[in-house]
Amino acid sequence: MSRKSEIMNLDTREVQSRMALLNRTILPAKIKRGLTMGGNRLMIDVIIESPTAPIRRSDKFISGYLDSDRKAGELRASGALFVDGTKKRTTVHYGEFATGIYQPNSYGGTPILPFSHEACVVFNAPYAAEQHNSWPKKTQGGAGMHFLSTKLYGNAVEYIAVIARVIKL
Repeated sequence: MSRKSEIMNLDTREVQSRMALLNRTILPAKIKRGLTMGGNRLMIDVIIESPTAPIRRSDKFISGYLDSDRKAGELRASGALFVDGTKKRTTVHYGEFATGIYQPNSYGGTPILPFSHEACVVFNAPYAAEQHNSWPKKTQGGAGMHFLSTKLYGNAVEYIAVIARVIKL
């Protein structure tokens, strides 16, 4: 008996189509949703978990006007979350009597590379970095220095877990 060679053809078009759908549509949407949820959690933690972002002002006379005449909470109300360059959430309603004048209108970070994703939490008040890194005495109990980095370093595993739970297929 002679052996004949057999040729087998597999039609993988459906698998390729579904993999393309997974990679181009489903996973990017899940990643963006996860980054939105994780970034929002970080932003809210900055406001409610000690040390918090400052909200109250002292009653000092500064640069020709009474500091207490300024609106309280502009730093707290300047928080924004951008996911892949699109504004997703803000902290405007956490600023007591704040106007939200320091809310960023557009993403100002580094360019986002193709097929990559990024969440960016920013507190945009012009004095945010100084309040974060300096001025250890705050007029509000619970507020303090390093109000953002403390959460980022201390709760990073929790934020990553939030993102991972959303992405999980």
